[in-house]
Amino acid sequence: MGIKKRALAALAIAITVPLAAEYSPWTFFGGLNLIYNSDGSGVSFAPKAQDDGSPGGLSSAPSPLRGFLGLEYRYPFRDRIVISPSVSLWSVKYLWADDRALPAEIENRTAMVPSIFLEVPFLYTFERGDFLFRAGGGLGFLIRYAFLEFGVDADEKSYEEDLSAGQQVARINRYLWSDARWVYPTLQGEMTYRLENGWGAGLTLRVGIPIFNLWATPSVPFADSLMVMVAVTITPPRATKPAPADSQ
Repeated sequence: MGIKKRALAALAIAITVPLAAEYSPWTFFGGLNLIYNSDGSGVSFAPKAQDDGSPGGLSSAPSPLRGFLGLEYRYPFRDRIVISPSVSLWSVKYLWADDRALPAEIENRTAMVPSIFLEVPFLYTFERGDFLFRAGGGLGFLIRYAFLEFGVDADEKSYEEDLSAGQQVARINRYLWSDARWVYPTLQGEMTYRLENGWGAGLTLRVGIPIFNLWATPSVPFADSLMVMVAVTITPPRATKPAPADSQ
């Protein structure tokens, strides 16, 4: 009888307690971030040879695909709506060309730019069986700062620039922080599946929209610097199981 009672109690909790309430508010994630580079066709060469006679390198890299790690916290806002602040970390190599900071191939890089993406979205939640879905949007802030790349001398000059590497790094920082290039409205969708052990495993898709391209100079295509972030998520169960609604 004891086993049967426990089974019935577990069934009652599964029926009366929302799936979202069984999870911890913390989620860990990791994935890939595609950063669209409108100058990244990979066929643009320097118009003049370097001093050693070599033809130079690519003006910038194809759109970078960078790995990232992150952490998310969910706070109830209204019925079925949560505020879900998150932080994501990655790094991109940059160069300075054509009055712009551009993603760079490793052989042409001038700066290493560690990046912290802070996002505060509002997400609508709904459930279907063992699946939990969230969708919504919010505002993101991309905090990044360029450092001289390892192995690059501060006085070194690239094939096409009169500025030294140290001066280019200063220009890159000025560019990244000008014209609100750190503001990203975001769209987000999540799917979480409840595993037998109570943990949640899922996928999340985030899109960072470079709205600053509407006013920033020099002018670039609107999609330049668009971010598409896909990640695998892991959510622990709550330390204490919630009680059924009819027992309170």
